[in-house]
Parts: sequence; C-alpha cells; structure tokens
Amino acid sequence: MRTRPGVRSALTLVSLALGLLALPGSAHAEPSAGDLATARNALKDGLALREKGDLVGALGRFTTAFDLVQTPVTGFELGKTHLLMGHVMQAHEMFQKIGRIPPALEESERSAAARSEAIRLTSDLEPRIPTLRIRVKLPPGATATVRIDDDAIVTAGAVTPRAVDPGKHVVVARAGEGPEERVTIQLAEGETKDVELAPQWIAPKVPEAGKGQVVYLRQTNPLVFVGFIASSVTLTVTGVSAVLAVNAASSAHDGCGRDYCPQFVRDSDITVMRTWIGVTIIGAGATLVLFTLGVVSISKPTTERVVSRVKPYVGPGSAGVVGTF
Repeated sequence: MRTRPGVRSALTLVSLALGLLALPGSAHAEPSAGDLATARNALKDGLALREKGDLVGALGRFTTAFDLVQTPVTGFELGKTHLLMGHVMQAHEMFQKIGRIPPALEESERSAAARSEAIRLTSDLEPRIPTLRIRVKLPPGATATVRIDDDAIVTAGAVTPRAVDPGKHVVVARAGEGPEERVTIQLAEGETKDVELAPQWIAPKVPEAGKGQVVYLRQTNPLVFVGFIASSVTLTVTGVSAVLAVNAASSAHDGCGRDYCPQFVRDSDITVMRTWIGVTIIGAGATLVLFTLGVVSISKPTTERVVSRVKPYVGPGSAGVVGTF
C-alpha cells in the first residue's frame, strides 16, 4: 500500500521530535537508548495501522510509545486515536496530561504544535463528555455496592454524578445480600441521564452469639524440643563420662604390674573406671531413646481447637467480614 505524502511528512516530523528526547531536560526521567528506539518504532507502527483503519492495533502501539517516552507527540497521537474510537473522556484526560508535560529546552515545532492542539481540544471536548447521575434508593440504615461496567464506584449523597464515554453502559447495584439490580443505558456525546436503582435490601446474616466456626490449628509437638534438647544434654554427659573412663583405665594400667595389681589400685582407679563406663552406657542409651522421641514427635503435631467468630460487613463501596479468633 502506498503511503500518502501527508503521512510520510508526519512520520518524518515524528522521528525528528522523538530524536530531540535525547537532549537534556526533554523529559522527566532520561529514557534509555532502547526506550527511544522502541518508542519511535511503536509510533511509526501506530501511524501506519491507523492509516489502514486498524484503530485497536494503533491504540496499542501508541500506548507503548507513550508509556516509554512521554512527550506531546506520543501523547497527542494516543489521545487522537482514543477520540477516533469514541473514547471522548479518555481522549480528554490524555490531552489534559499533555498540557501538564513541561516544555523541553529545545522543543521541536512538532511538539509545540501537538501541545497547542491538545490544549485546544481539552476545552472543546469538555462539553462532549456524557454524565450519568446515579440515584440509589435504600431503606434507612441499608448500604449498597454500585458498579459501572464492572468498575466499583463510591456513591455519596442523594445523587452521584459519574463521567463516562459515549455508548452503552451497565450499572449494577446490590444491597447487602439481596439480588443485583441491573440497568443498561445508552448515552450520546454531551448527554446527561439519570439512573435510579432500588435494589432489594437483605441484611447480611449475623452468626449467633457465642457460636462460630471451629478452626483446628496444627502445631509442632512440644516433645520434639524436649527430645532433641534432652538428647543433646545426655550426649554431652556420655562424652564426658567416656573420657573419664578412659583416663581411669589408663591410670589403672599404669598402677598395676604384669602379674599383680595392688589392692589400692583396684579400690580406686579400677572402681572409678567401672563407674564411668556404666555412666557412659546409661548416657548412650538415654541419648538414643530421647533422640528417637524427638524424631517420632515430628510426625505427630498437636492439634488445637479454636473457635472463630466473624460477621459480615457492608459499607459504601466495600464489603467483607470482620471477626476474631
């Protein structure tokens, strides 16, 4: 497909405008070389797609360009595409944002023209934005949640005005646990319409006093800590007694001859040796038993029974439960 001269000129000016982004003071945060190159390509692709009539594809590419490098040029093309798609409110917001972008030190004519046109369109689009005036009728003390096209909104006072784009919108209201009430409405540019909703109020169920949901909490068995700590202690005692037994045996060996061992040696060193050997055997057995207790207890956590008390909460624009354990 041949590109018209006007489009070629626009592409050239866009490339020049984005090239100026590399100069100091041209953006809030200095974009990287990759950001600049990607934004240029996205902007060119968006212009080509829009020329072919693919507004959805063009919108995606312009959004990418503006997210990477926010300049009057990228913002204007994005806002213009929103406007061509009938997104009057979104185009208005984008043009407002362009007016808040600080001018670059050496701003190109293309950027200056985009900024000037965006400011003009901001004023022109203001009266074209449709408005919904939402009224929710509820009994005293009741509350409701309201959504427009699946987006929750906060209602305040008797009437809640809400700016929307032209086209079809679905307004949904729900009071407590009552059924949803839906209203579908069509708005033209600059039109204001009232929407009255009177959803059936059904109070959320409150659990009976003193009762609640039973929750079982699994916790580590205390015997795990008892077994491991006690086995560590007995292991230490076993080690010390083994060393003392070896020392007593060495001393008895030195005091006894090859064929005869004096009585005092048998009464002192050999008796001490036998005593510490006994302590060592007992300590080793205790260590094994306590360590086994700790290992087995890991697979048997304790279970604690806890009663939770909760109650539903419904407030302006929010709902949930509150309670204690």
